[in-house]
Amino acid sequence: MNAHRLRAPFGDGALLADPPLGAVGAHLAENLDRLSRWDHDFQGRRVRWLRPLVRRQALEKARGYLGRSGLDVPILPDASAPLVIAGHQPELYHPGVWVKNFATAAIAQARGGAGLNLIVDNDLAKLPAIRVPRLHDGGIQIQHVAYDEWGGDVPYEDLDVRNESFFATFDDRVRRTLAGAVADPMIEDYWPRVLRHREGDPRLGLRLARARRELEASWGVRNFEVPLGDLCENEAFLWFVAHLLAQLPRFQKVHNDALSRYRALYGIRSKNHPVAALRREGDWREAPFWIWRAEAPRRRSLWVRQLARTMELRIGSDGEPLMDIPLGPDREACCAVERLLTLPARRIRLRTRALTTTMFARLLLGDLFLHGIGGAKYDELGDEIVREFFGIEPPDFLTLSITLWLDLGIDRSATPERLHAVEHALRDLTFNPDRHLPDPEAPEARAWVEVKRHAIAGPAGTRRERRARHDTIRRCNEALQPLVLGRRECLDRVRAQILAGMRRNAVARNREYAFVLHSRLRLREAMARVQGG
Repeated sequence: MNAHRLRAPFGDGALLADPPLGAVGAHLAENLDRLSRWDHDFQGRRVRWLRPLVRRQALEKARGYLGRSGLDVPILPDASAPLVIAGHQPELYHPGVWVKNFATAAIAQARGGAGLNLIVDNDLAKLPAIRVPRLHDGGIQIQHVAYDEWGGDVPYEDLDVRNESFFATFDDRVRRTLAGAVADPMIEDYWPRVLRHREGDPRLGLRLARARRELEASWGVRNFEVPLGDLCENEAFLWFVAHLLAQLPRFQKVHNDALSRYRALYGIRSKNHPVAALRREGDWREAPFWIWRAEAPRRRSLWVRQLARTMELRIGSDGEPLMDIPLGPDREACCAVERLLTLPARRIRLRTRALTTTMFARLLLGDLFLHGIGGAKYDELGDEIVREFFGIEPPDFLTLSITLWLDLGIDRSATPERLHAVEHALRDLTFNPDRHLPDPEAPEARAWVEVKRHAIAGPAGTRRERRARHDTIRRCNEALQPLVLGRRECLDRVRAQILAGMRRNAVARNREYAFVLHSRLRLREAMARVQGG
């Protein structure tokens, strides 16, 4: 494992693409070749059988979701055409996240394939508010504008809009806060689309996702799209689950050993970063999946216990097992998969965690995966696990992000270089005030300057002489301070102005403002550049 430190691109319009977009075709071809030669056994179903099933079922679910949502449904690609995948939580993210959807479509289209966006709705919903800048007295104030009431730590797929009337006024409140700071904010086009999906689904995340997908289609971007929770109820996905459960002792060891190496490489001491180690309690082992009941939507760990010919499953710390499935390390998983297929009817959600999400997507679903910066860092660990557990060099992924600034104005004079120069001048006033005297010949200045000059030229051979010289120079510098007070006050004012300008610039240059705050025209131009790149 080698350290790979990714940094967000700096500068308005700056793009991070690793590998460069021009090299993506070669990496995709390498992935296709690598995956075609991989023939791992998933408890009785080999990759050459499982990958086509995963893809077919995923695209069928995507078509069904888009159709039910009233969104345009792309034509199914040829079975051999490449499938390019991206994904994110259904939230109001910044343009650096959104850009992946446009690149996904462009890469797929250029190679006769299809793009698929995964709505990662099994993640916990964040605070339903965005940071909105407001220009005030030459500075920028940040206000938090909410679009709904806080619903607690609930996965997106089980989180409904809580206050419809409050939700409906979000765009008005954002516009009032912006107060014209952005000429044509995307919120004006986007939020009416969100509200049009009010009758289609009460779930907050899917309303945001549908409006965003509708907006993309108006710009010519028509990826397939599906909630991850829907895929996790497919037969093909459950073969992946069953294999990891059947081989859990080995997977746990590979996972936790790789995690230890990752933490050592990056000097991480936290026991929960980037993920927690998978635990063991007696005969019970923690699996790399979430599970919860729809009526109590709090994500909990899936625990399993291997018996002689069956395996027991448990939700978190529940006292009683949830179910048993006919599964073991040497057993075919067909009957276990049939049992797991009954979970949705019982309103029980079995879902991936972060690492298993991308393992499934990269190994069994797609041919090229697009990560943001955070996901790419996670998957350095994921790649180590894949190499050792699945016996394949992981398919390459593309790390992509863009930086766009809101047009809030930048103080070009407020730079670190200018601040350094002013602070250097202030330091020189302290230690060399004689260089900055307004009238060096004035009697009150001349005497102290002369004393200091003699002290500097005086003997310094012994410690006592050096101490005496130092004390004399310090006394002279202190005596001259009142004579340079005006200059110091002027520099202090300049320093304060520079610091205020730098703070304002940092707020103005923040790349994580929600895409709905950005200029619709500038967003369209930026995404078009990526599509053409």
